[in-house]
Amino acid sequence: MGRCSNYIRTLFLISAGIIGLVVTPTSGQERTVASIVEQFNPYTLDLPADIGDRHQCFAVYETDPFGAPRTIVAAYSDGTDARIRVLRARGGTFDVIAEPSPDLFLFGAWCDVTLADVDADGRKDVRVDFSVNRDTVSWLFRWDGQLLWNLTPTRETAVGGYQMSSFVNGDLVDADNDGTKEIFVQPASPQLSGEPLLPPVLYRLVGSRYVEAMRLVGMWNFSRETSTLGTDTVSVSVPPYARGPYTLRVVNGLPGGTARVMGAELRINGKEVLSPADFDNNVGVIERAVTLLPENELTVRLVGQPSTEIQILIESERWTP
Repeated sequence: MGRCSNYIRTLFLISAGIIGLVVTPTSGQERTVASIVEQFNPYTLDLPADIGDRHQCFAVYETDPFGAPRTIVAAYSDGTDARIRVLRARGGTFDVIAEPSPDLFLFGAWCDVTLADVDADGRKDVRVDFSVNRDTVSWLFRWDGQLLWNLTPTRETAVGGYQMSSFVNGDLVDADNDGTKEIFVQPASPQLSGEPLLPPVLYRLVGSRYVEAMRLVGMWNFSRETSTLGTDTVSVSVPPYARGPYTLRVVNGLPGGTARVMGAELRINGKEVLSPADFDNNVGVIERAVTLLPENELTVRLVGQPSTEIQILIESERWTP
């Protein structure tokens, strides 16, 4: 009876409009953030235990002067469908004040909400990850205090016209050393013999949405954590549709000039591409034309102080089809 009455109460509140759904804390009851978030689990995801497995995750976006949560970004899942909600404190209560556009195809099981400034504007943006089988499907949003704007590159579903995230098994990277993050997506390896090896894709933020900027031969990160010199070698396979010419780009350190290497040796198939003389603390990005075979070996040796890093991308100017 208790479950039924709660359901009817929730349905009644929702019939008045999801935005503005209010939960008032019991007088004198101290509630954790998790319990606040739990109160706003959408009734559509409240399935019996033998049908769905309910999960929630959250991040506190903003606190009041006393450190109490003021704005919370929460995500919910029942193992298949998912929802994202922004909760805000108002006069001793929390309200649902925003949700993403309803045309986004949100789904998954376990979830994670993190905050990071992806566009170097000084404001925190929202990343929500959902696990889907062995994959991680990610969404990026910009919160402007009123609306949750989708930044994620999407593709339309075959049925229903929903927008599905293209940010799958990807990472946020700074491919230009300018402080604005790009999305790097490495497609899964072919499962069947004869399937083509799809190239990695780099998405750049253009206005209010990430769009595909280029396909890549690959991207790799190298770091030096100790004073001991070492050499790293990786195999580089050229995707079948890449036609060149090829450009190798090195992003030295982090935006702002930190963590830069003072020197490095880069070789492709034994041929020197860059030497320590090409690096110093003022060099943020280096580009060189390179020649590639179908299968290649990239060798990297970092010199200088520990706690430094470089990122290497190899681009192809032409692709077919």
